Amino acid sequence: MSKNSKNEMDSFQAWCHRWGRVGTVIALAYMIALPFIVLGVYGCMPTLGMVFNVATFGILLIYVPVGFSEAITYTPILGSASYLTFITGNIMNLKVPCAVNAMNITKKEPNTPAGEAIASVAVAVCSIMTVVLLALAALLSTWISPIFELPAVKTASGYLIPALFGSLTLGLFASTNTGKKVVKNGLAGVIPVIVIVAILALVVRVSSGGSLFGAVGFIIIIMLPVAILSSWIMWKKGVIKVVDKEEKKAE
Repeated sequence: MSKNSKNEMDSFQAWCHRWGRVGTVIALAYMIALPFIVLGVYGCMPTLGMVFNVATFGILLIYVPVGFSEAITYTPILGSASYLTFITGNIMNLKVPCAVNAMNITKKEPNTPAGEAIASVAVAVCSIMTVVLLALAALLSTWISPIFELPAVKTASGYLIPALFGSLTLGLFASTNTGKKVVKNGLAGVIPVIVIVAILALVVRVSSGGSLFGAVGFIIIIMLPVAILSSWIMWKKGVIKVVDKEEKKAE
């Protein structure tokens, strides 16, 4: 990449961050103001006691940890594309897989101007396609609704998210590419995380009567330092090594 193109991409990043902040503020104002406008127009403004109750705090206990964990885990991957990603939603099941796949196809790295540009385009296209598909689904709901009632479709829909994240996980395991460096024995750093996640999931599932929905955010927050610490210890012990690509090819 030439110096001029690098400066151009850096200016693109600055542009994304500047307008991303503006867009986030506008989106937050819109999301917060719209319910109050509707409630005010129809004269059904609730009291504070009706809003802040046990049910509300129960929902917050589920979504606040999830939102916090998503922000600190996905932002390093998405970079300046994070603004559009968090504004449009569907992060885990649509936007992050699209962005990661786009960077893999174009062989661009996260946290680089080119990688963030590719991720931004991928998230934008994904958002547009989502709106188009939802609009078509709404227009054709009368004709396509019987299809979703079929037993085969109901069974298959339950496997969509596991299949999506399973393919992403296998891709991460198979790829040890970290730019100009290569991770040797990287799978060894993942094994402790898998074991602890399995134990936590089992404990939460037994204690909650079979549901893991409310514990996803807490599990992610707990496992972030565990993953970092276990990888650092294995790196210090020499179990995991980071070497140049040329050195790896020479072996």
